[in-house]
Amino acid sequence: MKFPSIALLLSIGVLCSATRGYAKEDSLNTREDHVDFSSADVLEDELNNGSLRARGLKKKEWSYKGKKSEDMTSSSKGECGVDYCEAKQISLGGMKSCLKEHFNHLSNLYFPDDGDDYDLARHTAYSISRYPAAVVYVEDVEEVQHALKCAVDNGYKVSARGGNHSYQGLATMDGYVVIDMGRTCKPDEFVVDKTDQGPHILEGSKYIGTIKAQAGCTNAIMLAAGHEHFGEDAGMTLIGSVHLWALLVSSWEEELVTYLPSEDENPDLYWASRGGGGGNGIVTHLTYKIVQAPKQKYEEDKGRKFTLLQLTMGTKDVEKAAKRIQEWFYDADPLITGKFGGGFTWENVSHPSYGEIVVVYGDFVYLGSWREAVEDLQATGLLDDEIFYVISDPRAGHGIVILSEDYEVLCTSDMPCPQFDNSRVSSAYEFNTYAEVELNHICAGPLFNTWSHDASNTSGDFCKDLGIPDDKCQDDVRGGISYRKPKLCNKVVIDAMMEKAGDPSSFMNSHGPSLEFLDAVRESNSLPFTENSTASEILQFIHELRTWKSNAGASMWPRLNDKLFAKILKEHPESSNHLQHGAALKVHPDATAYPWRNAAFQVEYSSDEDAKTFLELLVKEGVPAQGYYAYLNPPGMKKWRSYFFDDKWKELAKIRAKYDPKDVFGKPLTIESLGE
Repeated sequence: MKFPSIALLLSIGVLCSATRGYAKEDSLNTREDHVDFSSADVLEDELNNGSLRARGLKKKEWSYKGKKSEDMTSSSKGECGVDYCEAKQISLGGMKSCLKEHFNHLSNLYFPDDGDDYDLARHTAYSISRYPAAVVYVEDVEEVQHALKCAVDNGYKVSARGGNHSYQGLATMDGYVVIDMGRTCKPDEFVVDKTDQGPHILEGSKYIGTIKAQAGCTNAIMLAAGHEHFGEDAGMTLIGSVHLWALLVSSWEEELVTYLPSEDENPDLYWASRGGGGGNGIVTHLTYKIVQAPKQKYEEDKGRKFTLLQLTMGTKDVEKAAKRIQEWFYDADPLITGKFGGGFTWENVSHPSYGEIVVVYGDFVYLGSWREAVEDLQATGLLDDEIFYVISDPRAGHGIVILSEDYEVLCTSDMPCPQFDNSRVSSAYEFNTYAEVELNHICAGPLFNTWSHDASNTSGDFCKDLGIPDDKCQDDVRGGISYRKPKLCNKVVIDAMMEKAGDPSSFMNSHGPSLEFLDAVRESNSLPFTENSTASEILQFIHELRTWKSNAGASMWPRLNDKLFAKILKEHPESSNHLQHGAALKVHPDATAYPWRNAAFQVEYSSDEDAKTFLELLVKEGVPAQGYYAYLNPPGMKKWRSYFFDDKWKELAKIRAKYDPKDVFGKPLTIESLGE
């Protein structure tokens, strides 16, 4: 992989900053025998007990908090821990002068004495507790180089920020110079190559082109770009629902900037960048492979389709169900099961007909029509009526659409239709393109209905933000704050979302709140604010409204003993929001730095207690605990390096020593540079 002379990298974990996090240092309180998840390793023990960053597990206040000094310095020795990481500072004034010299547009620079502007810049999608030394919004590679040089020359650590979406706000580190990549995204400058084609991972699958984009682009922008350039050919840009084309780390190439000169070819850096947790540089560009949806049984009649499919099943025999579910994910034909991406959830419910039962939910994005999806589920045994009751979703209410084709409503929960009665699935929404099915999923779920007021840069009136008629919207209230949202996820709304998804400046491509929304909150008579209330005060209030506050991270589950999985189904309700079966399991474990090619389930824990309980159960049963680095957990774990990276952490440490010997990009739970 070729890199510019001022080199590059960050890894998917750092690039997406959305995907980096860890919990409070004392949240798990796990005993040493329960956190020593791997065999003894002398070097890792030394790292944990030695003088590197792993020692600094003390929570401190960032020195800027409540202070505003032009040239503040720190006497800290640069200790770095789970709740806090302080960069060694030589000269704040020198760093500021350097940045201002290179950035004529000073609206790209924010420092602790900038009031509300600084508070909004340091605000992340889930946190208002970080206090960086500076936030720099760069717009091109040259500006990345300037910002990096100003920071390094003045003794500051650097943190790249992509989507700014991590639960703990780790891309916005205390005391660091934060280089925000969001403004680099310029869809008009994307390089689309439809001649670059070839076979993909599974037999018969292929990619039909590539898109080279800037690293600051969001999932929404890439979804819209894939739709614009490859939608008519059933091309798909990976944004989370894993199907036939595996993990993103297997489907892109990148360019990045480091502070050291580099050679033209850096295969070690390229390997580390794909799933290695980052810490070597700043990604500036990504080249995405666009994978084509598989040939479909009914496409000659209606063209290729994409379906949002919901399956609700009660278990007649939990142990048989546990066995069948694992067979479906690990043994069934991946060319069939790989067409089902999305999530898988289980819980205990009291059903009026069947009593207390374990119910499993499949929330799938399926690559094909709903009829083909039903046939595939039947062929692979997930609709076996000797094991499962296929029941109506107890979470659904009256009048809910349960079947639609290309936005035409065919059945509702109150008016079922014959063609769907015997399908044995709860609901199915069929679309003509991959982008449409993903946007419908977003529309029906997080964007409008579980909105947390600052999850997007909305004005508070989604109809106005989308540019759709006001009569398509309705009023709603969350946490005492009023807003307007679409009534339905119909074609008008999805088309408007598609347009906004492709616009980097739209509300869909930045978390909020917007200045307009802040003003509305200040003027509200029902909220405890005045015209003098600061952005920080309002943001803190909004964050306290959140129902999702977990920092507990996620694990990768390998195939379990069927009895153990049955026990988990019965006693530990959970959800795998990002299934990683199919092609993801067919990539060689050494092909990238991501190690867990044995696990179909990525389980994101809903609380610290759940994480503690699950991990201790797995270890007690002799199951190797495997961490998912995109959602960091748990802090205080003795052997976190092998938990996240298996034995690959040793090679990653060597690579970091080569490209970041001064640990400029180092953070808690990032593999240390073993350089000078």
